[in-house]
Amino acid sequence: MKNRKLLPAALIGAALCANTQLALAAPDLRLSGFGTLGYVTTDTNDAQFRASRRQHKGATDSGDWGVDSRLGLQANLTFNEWFSAVGQGYTSRRDGDSSPDLEWLFLQANVTDWATLRAGRMVVPTFLISDSRNVGYAQHWLRAPVEVYDASLTSSFDGLQGVLQNELGDYNITTRLSAGKASDSTINVNFIGNNVLEFQEQSDRLYSIDVKAQKGDWTGRVGYTYKSENRLDLMGAKYLEGDDNFYSTGLQYDNGSLLAMSEYVMRRFSGEGAVDGKFDSDSYYLTAGYRFGSLMPYATYAHFKPKGDGYGLSANTDTTAVGVRWDAARNIAFKAQVDRVSGDRFAQQLLPDADFQHGDLPVYAYSVAVDFVF
Repeated sequence: MKNRKLLPAALIGAALCANTQLALAAPDLRLSGFGTLGYVTTDTNDAQFRASRRQHKGATDSGDWGVDSRLGLQANLTFNEWFSAVGQGYTSRRDGDSSPDLEWLFLQANVTDWATLRAGRMVVPTFLISDSRNVGYAQHWLRAPVEVYDASLTSSFDGLQGVLQNELGDYNITTRLSAGKASDSTINVNFIGNNVLEFQEQSDRLYSIDVKAQKGDWTGRVGYTYKSENRLDLMGAKYLEGDDNFYSTGLQYDNGSLLAMSEYVMRRFSGEGAVDGKFDSDSYYLTAGYRFGSLMPYATYAHFKPKGDGYGLSANTDTTAVGVRWDAARNIAFKAQVDRVSGDRFAQQLLPDADFQHGDLPVYAYSVAVDFVF
C-alpha cells in the first residue's frame, strides 16, 4: 500500500470508533467487490494504447492484460441509523505500478432526512459516473472515453462532503458540496524518443459542486470542480503551477431498452505569464446502446480539442468505438470493443515511440473483458 495514498491514522480511528456507544452497538458489516479481467491488442508496435494518462504503459500488437484489469473490495459499516462508514480498496495499473490504493474511506453522519455529512477520503464527483466509473459491470461500455474522463485525473480527495437530497416537483435533486485536498496522481507522457516522462500532480485545495436531477428515465447533471494551486512536478522540480477549473454537464436517458448518454467538459487553467491557459481544453462524447435481451450492442464517439500548448504537439483527437455487452449471468458480463483513434499521434491514450508518425494513424485497439461483482 502506498503511504501517500493513506489517510492519517487519526481519521481512520475516528471513522471506526466514532464513540464508545457506537463501538458497543455491534455494527452491521457488509462486504462486496467488483473487478474486470481485460485483454487489449492493437494494430501497431510503435505506440502503446492505454486507458488513462495515469498508466505508464499500455498495449501494442503483442497484447496486454493490464490496461483494463482491476479489482476492488468495499466494506460498508453501519453503526446505527445516524452513523456509518465506507472503505474501498482498489487496485489497477496507474501511477507507475499496480499497488492497492484507498479510493474511499469516510465516516458518514445522517444529519437530517435530507442532509448527510461525510468526512474522510471520497471520490471527486467531476463526471456523470464518477462514483461507479471503476465498476465495469455497472457500465455498458468496456472503458470510459479517455478524451473526457482524462480531462481531470484527480479521482479522490481528503476532506469534507455534504450531500443534500430533495424533491422539486417531479424531479429528485441530489447536490454534493465538497472541499479538501486532492490526492497525488502521476501523469505519464512521451514527447521525445522512447522516454516516458512522469509528472506528479498535487493540489493543496479542492472545491466541487455537483448537482444531479432525475425524472423518470432521464438524468441530468451539472458540476464545477476547482483545484487551487494545482502543481506539476518533474523529477522533484516544480514544472508548472496554477489553478484548474473544470466545468461539466451530462445527460442520460435509459428506459430499460434504449440507453443514450453524453457529457461535455471544459477545462480552464489559470496562472501567471506563459502558463495561463496552458492546459485549456474542450471535450465531449456521445454514446448509445440498445438491449436485446441479454445482448447490448453500443457505439461511442469522443472528441478532444486542446486550446493551450500544454499538451505538446497534440491537436484534435477523436475516438470511435463499437462494442457489445453480453450479460451471461446475474453478476457477470462479457464485453468486446473495437476503438479507432485518429487525430494527432500524441493523443492522450497513446504512448508513441520515435518510429510512430502521423501517417501511422489511425490506431485500432481490439479489447475483450469480463466484468463481475460479488
